[in-house]
Amino acid sequence: MALALGWTIRWRPGRLRRRGPPPLGLREVLDLLRQAYGASAGWCVGVADGDIDVPTATAVPAEQQRRGAAVVQLASVDGRVHVVRDPDATYVAVGDFPYAAGLVLQASGHPEAFTDAVASALRRFVAGMRLAEEQNALPRARIVAGRVSRLVAGAQSLEGIARAAVELGEQITHRGVALVIAAPDPPRIVAISAAADRRLAGVQLSPDSPVARTLAGGIPVATRGSEDVFGPGVPERRRAERAGIAYPLLDGSRVVGALVLLGPPLGDPALLEDLAPLLTDLGPRLAAAQAVHEAERLAIVDPLTGLRNRRELERAMGSASRSPPATLVYVDLDHFKNLNDTLGHPAGDAALKHVARLLEAAVRDGDLVARIGGEEFAVWLPHTGLREGLEVAERIRRSIEDKPLTWAGAAYPLTTSCGIASCPELVGDVMNLPAAADAALYRAKELGRNRVEKATPAR
Repeated sequence: MALALGWTIRWRPGRLRRRGPPPLGLREVLDLLRQAYGASAGWCVGVADGDIDVPTATAVPAEQQRRGAAVVQLASVDGRVHVVRDPDATYVAVGDFPYAAGLVLQASGHPEAFTDAVASALRRFVAGMRLAEEQNALPRARIVAGRVSRLVAGAQSLEGIARAAVELGEQITHRGVALVIAAPDPPRIVAISAAADRRLAGVQLSPDSPVARTLAGGIPVATRGSEDVFGPGVPERRRAERAGIAYPLLDGSRVVGALVLLGPPLGDPALLEDLAPLLTDLGPRLAAAQAVHEAERLAIVDPLTGLRNRRELERAMGSASRSPPATLVYVDLDHFKNLNDTLGHPAGDAALKHVARLLEAAVRDGDLVARIGGEEFAVWLPHTGLREGLEVAERIRRSIEDKPLTWAGAAYPLTTSCGIASCPELVGDVMNLPAAADAALYRAKELGRNRVEKATPAR
C-alpha cells in the first residue's frame, strides 16, 4: 500500500529500540555488594559528590558506624586491605588513594576465604570508582583539585599527609615521588611513593644537595644526567632515578618542604597543570601538620637530648600491662656538678647528649630511655625480668665508662651509678618501681659510685 500510494517510511531505530534502565550509580552498586555478602552496612569515600554510606545511617549501631567509617578512611590513605575482626562484627575495607570502600559483616568467625572474596569485590568496586572519575567529562584539573581537597580532609598527621601526597603525585606524573621537609635542620625525606626506592625514607640530606638549594632559594631545581637530586650520602639507587626535579612547597613566603619528582624534567605542560593544585595546597597543610607534630613531640621529648621526658615515661609505665615481668633502671651521671664547674655548661650539655646516645645504643627496640632530671636518666624495660635487666644495667655502666667524652680535643672519663628494680622479683606492683629504683640508685652512690645496685626485695 505504501509503494502504491508513494509513501515513504523513515526508519528510526533510536525511537523503535526499547530504552533500558539508566546505569546504576555508585550508591546502588555498593548496596548490591552489601546485599550479596550479607553485610549490614557499607561505605565508600573519595567521590566528588561526597562520601556514601548504605543503607541508612541508623541501620547499624553508632559504634559500628564510627568504626567502619574510620577503617575505610584509613584504607583510603594507606591503600591497603584491612580486615578487622571484632567480637560482634567483621570490617573489610579496600583503598586506592583517594578512594576506598568497605563493608561491615555482622558477627565474627567468617572464614578467610569469605573475607578474601569480599575484599576482591571491593577492590573491583574501587577500581570502578577511579575509572568513572577519569572518564568524567569534567576537566582533569578539576579532578586533580578534588583529589587534593580530599587529601587535605582525609589525612591529619604529618606522616599521613606526606604519604598521601607522594602517592597522589605518582598518580598524576607516573613516576617516583618523594616529599622532603625543611625543618628540623637538616632536611629529611619523610615519605616515598611506591615507585621510588623505599630505602630513601627517613634519610637526612646534605646542605649541598639540589633539594637543599630548592629549600634555600624557594625555586624549582632540576638535575640532569648522573647528578643526584638528593645529593651525596644517600643509598645507592638505580641510575635512572638519580636525576629529578625538586619543587618548593610554600606556606606564604616560607619554604616548608619540597616535592621531588624522580626522572627527567616534565615535558608535558598538562602534567605541570595537573601538579599545580597539589603544590599550591600542600604547603600550608604541611606547615600546619608540622606545627602540630612539633608541639606533640615537645610534649614528650627532652629538648636537649632528644630522649623521652618524665611524663612520657610515666605514660608508658601506666599503659603497660601490670602483669610481670617489667624492669626499671635509674642511671645517674657521677660527679656531674664538678664537670659543669670545671669545663662549663656547654661541656655539661655535651656530656648529657653523649650519655643519651650510649643509653639508646645499649637497649633494644621496644625499650624506652628517658631523661627525668638534670643528670638522671631512666631506662624502662617492659617484659624483662631481673636477670636480663641486670645485664642491661651493667652493659650501660661499662659502655659509659669505656667511652669518655671528647671536649675541646681532650678526653674526659665519665662514670654512672645505676639502681634497678624489677617486678615481680623485687617489687610487687609496677607502679612502685620508681621509688624502689631511686632507693637502689641512692645506695649505689653511697657505696662508691660507678656500680649497679638492685632494689631491696619488698617484704
